[in-house]
Amino acid sequence: MTQYSAQYSPNVYQLIDKLCVVIPMKSPKRSKQRLVGSLSNAARESLSLTLFENTLAFFQQHFPMLDVLVVSESLEVLSLAQSYKANTLFDDGEKGLNGALDFACDWVKKSGYQSQLIIPSDIAALDPEEILTLMEAAHDASVVMAVAKDGGTNALLTSPPDAITFEYGQDSASVHRADAINNRLICRSLHLANLALDIDQSEDLETAVTRQPERFNAWRDSGSSLMKKAFIKERHYA
Repeated sequence: MTQYSAQYSPNVYQLIDKLCVVIPMKSPKRSKQRLVGSLSNAARESLSLTLFENTLAFFQQHFPMLDVLVVSESLEVLSLAQSYKANTLFDDGEKGLNGALDFACDWVKKSGYQSQLIIPSDIAALDPEEILTLMEAAHDASVVMAVAKDGGTNALLTSPPDAITFEYGQDSASVHRADAINNRLICRSLHLANLALDIDQSEDLETAVTRQPERFNAWRDSGSSLMKKAFIKERHYA
């Protein structure tokens, strides 16, 4: 295994070979639309790619035994994912996020995985312990969610991969939970500090700055010309 293997419980070991991590990622040019008033187009695109690459590096560093699938409409994104040894799947984006996840889920099932963990590409700071908490909870639950700060779904672990219908959007955590209950499935809703914070709006960026100023101060200041000098592409997850 890896240097971290001694920390894994039997429940996690049982899940490792059955699980595929799915990371959906839209074209960076279309990302972070709710930050239009706060960041320039170039800054939003750079932030989107930086967060995505941090996510890839996180799983490569902390969970190298887990297979990762990236689904995207962007060839640039898919190429970057391949540099991190991730599987890739091109989706034209016409059916939105839920359509892309349906497409990815079909690939996951056909590839023989029994569980799927959907992780957004824009979590400010991923924590290995929170990922382990999700995996532990899946021992006796078919659906495990990390609830976002706004009631959305910031991580979704399903066994089997298509246990519920993907309904990402407003208040999706409640919608996913209701679907699980309607299907008589055990569902766990977890409130995890880091997984709750994706960067969608200016206040999210302020929170990220408070938690990790060394990484996010440049983005907060990106409304000025300092942004042009501040961006440094992170090749390793800090």
